[in-house]
Amino acid sequence: MDEAVSAADVVSCATGSQEPIVRGELLKPGAHLDLVGSFTPAMRECDDEALRRGRVFIDFEAAMQEAGELVGALQRGVLRREDVAGTLAELAAGSVAGRRCDDEITVFKSVGTAVVDLLAAQLAYETYIATTTKKT
Repeated sequence: MDEAVSAADVVSCATGSQEPIVRGELLKPGAHLDLVGSFTPAMRECDDEALRRGRVFIDFEAAMQEAGELVGALQRGVLRREDVAGTLAELAAGSVAGRRCDDEITVFKSVGTAVVDLLAAQLAYETYIATTTKKT
């Protein structure tokens, strides 16, 4: 795993791990770390060094209270709320800058929300209906 992390441009985690599986010291300059699995304060997909080295973005403010990586880092003084560069919506709207240079490490932490799950289900349903009604 360490060898893969150190060689990757993009590292994506979707686990329920309670112990960090990505060590920040292994992230190469310019890498992007995508953390989408952990969603409770007891879960952690990366260590503090990954957050310390990276420019951190979150999906929603709820991540600050729900994501174990962030909750723990805040409690240990590794990360301050103002160290989080912005939310996905702010990034998409252009109201916050994304990667500022080629060597910058970026981190995206997502905890998801029921609204997004509902929208995904609605899209899947509407796509199914649209494709099945065209066949008849």
